This record gives sequence, structure tokens and C-alpha cells, in this order.
Amino acid sequence: MFNVNSSFYQFLTALQDKLDTEFDLRALSETACLLSATNKTPVHIIYYLSDSDKRIQLDVDARCIHIDEDLWINRPVLLLNRIASLAGKARRIHARDTVAARIDKSVAMAFQQENHLQVALPGKYRYGLFHSGDLVAIAVFSGGRKMNNQPDNYRSFELLRFCHKQGIQVVGGFSKLIDAFQQEFHPGDIMTYADKDWSDGDSYRKIGFMIVGQTEPQQFWINTHTKQRYDEHTLPEEIKNASLPMRKKLGYTPIYNSGSIKLVKVL
Repeated sequence: MFNVNSSFYQFLTALQDKLDTEFDLRALSETACLLSATNKTPVHIIYYLSDSDKRIQLDVDARCIHIDEDLWINRPVLLLNRIASLAGKARRIHARDTVAARIDKSVAMAFQQENHLQVALPGKYRYGLFHSGDLVAIAVFSGGRKMNNQPDNYRSFELLRFCHKQGIQVVGGFSKLIDAFQQEFHPGDIMTYADKDWSDGDSYRKIGFMIVGQTEPQQFWINTHTKQRYDEHTLPEEIKNASLPMRKKLGYTPIYNSGSIKLVKVL
């Protein structure tokens, strides 16, 4: 039986209001619950309490999103807006009505901090899409890397981050940003990772990326008192040096994401 708490009910109420639909609930364990929309909204959500362990994989037709309780507590508005976008509820802008341009590090970092659920990355090259002067989407790329068994001028770049402004979806925007980068730097290939908690890689495959591998689930630590998330490197020193039983006694519990899909677009 799923251990329902007030945070979950707040999430469920806010989600139903945001998407204007009700969700059926099915307990998957004491710490995980499946939410399925009662209408044709193409989204399933698995909500995990802070003391959940590993992800639960389901064989469902619709997109399945995995959400941890700490994400809802710490970034509720951004979380709801991203779910709404995946459910087709965002304001749609066509890429042909935008202008692609290079942006500087400070702009890219600020945009990510406001609009992306993961840690902001500076990258080396940054591009944005502007609609009537408003920045509505960005892509952040690494520097080029030489590759073994490739010509000397061959360079592989990594797409580090891509995100839209909250509440907006630029139709064709992802492809337009990739094209802008390609026209300036002529990469041999572009590599990226898709977070399996949110994506099956389909949006990447549609513009020419190919799946070449997967990464194992990544471990994080949750302070069950504050709901703050850490990776091993950012844990407080006294917790880094503690044994697993002691970490749990002090209120730190491990959680795991779903891992990532590795994709490459050869150009």
C-alpha cells in the first residue's frame, strides 16, 4: 500500500488543476504510486517518496515520467510546467518565427537555472532562439574532441543542455538550434544523453540521432528531513565519511534515477 502523505496530495491536486484532468491512482509499492490520466492526456507518472529505492519500469503505451518527491517540493512550478509541456499544454511557437543566435555564458546559465530541472552547465558554445526579442529556447554545447580512427579535422561535440522557456514549446526549435550550431562549426558528430526519467529518445531520433548505448542508473542522496538532494561529491563532509547504516541513521537515504540513453548524430 502506498504511504500517502500531504506532499503527494498537494502534487496530485496541483497536477490535476494544471492539466485540467483527473488521474487514477495505483499503488506500486509503499513508496511509489502510478498516476494515469482519465482522459487522453498522453502521460503516465510514477511518483516516488523520498525513501524510495530503485525505479519501477512499466510496459505502458503512453510516455512514463518518473518524479521524485524532493523535485516536487523544491521546484514545483517548473516541474508542473514541464509535465504540462509533455502533455501538449504549453503555448506553441513555430521555429520559423524565431531567430537563432549565439548567447553568452551568463544568459545561458540564468536561463537554465530558471527553466531546466537539472544543474546548469556553462558549456563552451551556446545558442538561443528569440521570438519577438524574447529568449524562448537554448542549446549548450561542449568544445570539440578528436576521435580515434577519424581524420585529423574530425571533431565530436556534446549537446549538454537543451530547454524551452517555461510554458512554451518551440515546434522545430530543437532542430533549428542543432542546424545553427552545425552551420558554424561543421562537427563530425554531435553526441548527447537523454534522461530516461523523462524521455525515450524519440524526439532525438526524429532529427537524425541514433541510439548507441545506455548508462546505468545514477545514485543520489536525499536528506529526508530537508528534502535536499546531493550526489556523492556534494554531500556534507561528515556524511561522506559515514558508513551506509550511519548515513541512513542521520537521515540520508539513497535514490536512483533511470539512467540515460546515449545518442549520436553523425554529420
